[in-house]
Amino acid sequence: MKKVRQTSFFPVFITLFLLSSCATTTTTNVWKDQTFVGPVKKILVMGISQKPGIQRFFEDEFVRQLRERGDEAVAGYTVLPSEQAADKDFIAAKAREIGASAILVTRPIGRKTERTYVPGQAYSVPGAYHRWGSYYGSAYSPGYVVEDEYVYLETNIFDVATDNLIWSAESETVLLASNQELIKSFISTMIAELASNKLIK
Repeated sequence: MKKVRQTSFFPVFITLFLLSSCATTTTTNVWKDQTFVGPVKKILVMGISQKPGIQRFFEDEFVRQLRERGDEAVAGYTVLPSEQAADKDFIAAKAREIGASAILVTRPIGRKTERTYVPGQAYSVPGAYHRWGSYYGSAYSPGYVVEDEYVYLETNIFDVATDNLIWSAESETVLLASNQELIKSFISTMIAELASNKLIK
């Protein structure tokens, strides 16, 4: 019995960041503070990861895609020393210093693997041509197990002026591609959600 589509993704770190053209991200539990009037003027982007390289790529790519739309954004790692990146007061002070009106934070909240058994099946194959009765034979394709891995992320946006949560979404992504492809497509999905909620241009 063989296994297919099994992906190892970000050992140690439950997995931050996902998606590709062949993967699927679904947003769930989207919430917005209806009293908040957007769009935000400038976003400080933060990805939570134990792998600095992954975190930097995520933040840079989020900033790149936001800027392509005409939105201002700054990658967290460029202004937040790693030893102070978890200090809430320091982050808020730095956000005000660079003129950011909102802080976007993405973090992992879970992961699961689903296994599906695909049963085998018989099918006809061409045989020897000299006799009609042997023209078609039969073959059998054995069953196999498909493993799909999913990662769950939470993305929150906080208003710098009030320290209040103004937008939040959970997402589910099936992992089928390389790290960078997954990250790029996940970000595209989040940006589309932010735009539809009028938080960005």
